[in-house]
Amino acid sequence: MNARETSTARPGISQILMPYWQTPEKYLALLILAMIISINLGTAYISVEANRIAGKFTDALIGLDWEQIKPLFIFSFVLGLGAMMLRWVNVLSQGYLALRWRTWMTLHYIRRWTGTSAYYQIERDGALSNIDQRIADDVNELVSASLNFFLSIISVIISTVTYTALLWSVSGVLRFSFMGSDWAIPGYMVYALYIEYVLQVALSHWLGKALIRLNMNQQNAEGDFRFLGVQLRENAEQIAFYQGGAREGERLAQRFARVRDNALSVLLRGFKVSFGQSLFSHFLSPLPTLLALPLLLSGEITFGDMTRIQMAYGSLGATLSYFMQAYQSFTRWLALTKRLQDMEEALNKSEQSPSPIRITDHDGSDFSCQNLRLFTPAGRALTALDSWQVSPGERWMINGASGVGKSTLLRACAGLWQHGSGAIARPRRCRTLFLPQKSYLPTGTLKAALCYPGQARDFSDEACRQALIDSALPNMAEQLNDEDRWQQRLSGGEQQRVAIARTLLHRPDFIFLDEATSALDPETEQRIYQALINGLPNSAIISVAHRETLAAFHTHHLHLTPLTGSDNHHDRENQTADDAPRYQRTDSAFSERGLAWRGE
Repeated sequence: MNARETSTARPGISQILMPYWQTPEKYLALLILAMIISINLGTAYISVEANRIAGKFTDALIGLDWEQIKPLFIFSFVLGLGAMMLRWVNVLSQGYLALRWRTWMTLHYIRRWTGTSAYYQIERDGALSNIDQRIADDVNELVSASLNFFLSIISVIISTVTYTALLWSVSGVLRFSFMGSDWAIPGYMVYALYIEYVLQVALSHWLGKALIRLNMNQQNAEGDFRFLGVQLRENAEQIAFYQGGAREGERLAQRFARVRDNALSVLLRGFKVSFGQSLFSHFLSPLPTLLALPLLLSGEITFGDMTRIQMAYGSLGATLSYFMQAYQSFTRWLALTKRLQDMEEALNKSEQSPSPIRITDHDGSDFSCQNLRLFTPAGRALTALDSWQVSPGERWMINGASGVGKSTLLRACAGLWQHGSGAIARPRRCRTLFLPQKSYLPTGTLKAALCYPGQARDFSDEACRQALIDSALPNMAEQLNDEDRWQQRLSGGEQQRVAIARTLLHRPDFIFLDEATSALDPETEQRIYQALINGLPNSAIISVAHRETLAAFHTHHLHLTPLTGSDNHHDRENQTADDAPRYQRTDSAFSERGLAWRGE
């Protein structure tokens, strides 16, 4: 297996859980962990002392020995108080450690999701569903469950060693005759308890092995149901225009039917596991008493010893039964790890998959494309550019038939499109801004939405007001501090004008507009373009547009035509520069009435 195959292989559980314990935070985390383990050791010691006191207390009660009862009672009370204090310190420490671990993992995944274009690539390729739920909910549940399992296993190990030694010491020796021979089994109750435990584990696994698959299905079904509800909220107006409420209700009901059916399967399977365990435990509950009776009746042990045996047997049995009781939680934990492994794998692929389109930054001032060919994800050829260069202050208009790849070209220039080949060179010191047809307006104050992706504190209120006025939004100039869900409140045309105001505010050197004024009437659209030209005379403007009225606002033209049938994803590397006339036509000459191409 080569390095690339190793790096993109499906991540193991350790790759999900261990990174936190390799950061500088590990020192405090390990200190808290050591304290929790010490508390477990202290609790085990208290349990042994409590067992000893219980035996003496029982004998003192039977013997009506008040002189023994009084100090034993006080000591028992103090032990109980100490155990309670240790338990609450343990809960607080474990909760704090889980919070620190979750905080680190959540921020780690947020950085990986949003720090690169992974969020776009994953959604574009449909590589993963509900990644937001995995970060918000699954990480929290996995951290809490993992820490709880680890500390519980440590506690179980400590308690198992402690109670096994205690039960061995108090259970005595079982003597009996069988097939003419005398037999003696020391610590026989320990053997009996471990045999009982093995049988319980086998029963639990046999009844509950399907829960792993069912729990993972439940997580996926819940996420899909929530996602459809979010879509309904985000597209409420469009759905209302279509009068599609009833249809959306049907879709939600269908998604919830999956949630309900799978939840019922989980419920029934969980009931089988719990009922089987309870029934098994009930039939074997008299076993410690029956096993201790021969020693009691022969006078080898007292009633106090009988009490100690029952307590030790019960404590060891409860300790070992943790694995059966946690079986359903463990299957859910496995489902969570599989979902986060899927997320880790998707993030790894988005980070490590190199794009055939090579993007470089240079010290010059021009934006250029060389031998650029664009394809759909399925490999269908779209269009090609053998050579295209944009200089500061130039204004290019891009058009072509629908589906030829105009928006795809802008995505490639932004570094968001990996399906193709060629080279794109971007000026290192120049700022670039891309305006899609539907711009993103985050919830919050209008000023914060206007200054996005920058900070509101980086721009003055006066500059923001002027940008809104220049973008034909004078009525919003005094609403900078109003908080709202602007994506839902504003119309499509208002959203596009806010995006133009954002451009005027940020003053980029290269502005790419992908039908960014399509929702405006022609008069307002021309006013907006004039505002861009006046406000940013030295900025290059690259527009994907269809209205010929915009031609007067551009100095250059790029017409995209589709690749021919022979130009496909497989033989594109064999194309030569001689093929250029088939792919594109560029010109800088415009007539007063519109655009004209030289040489036609």
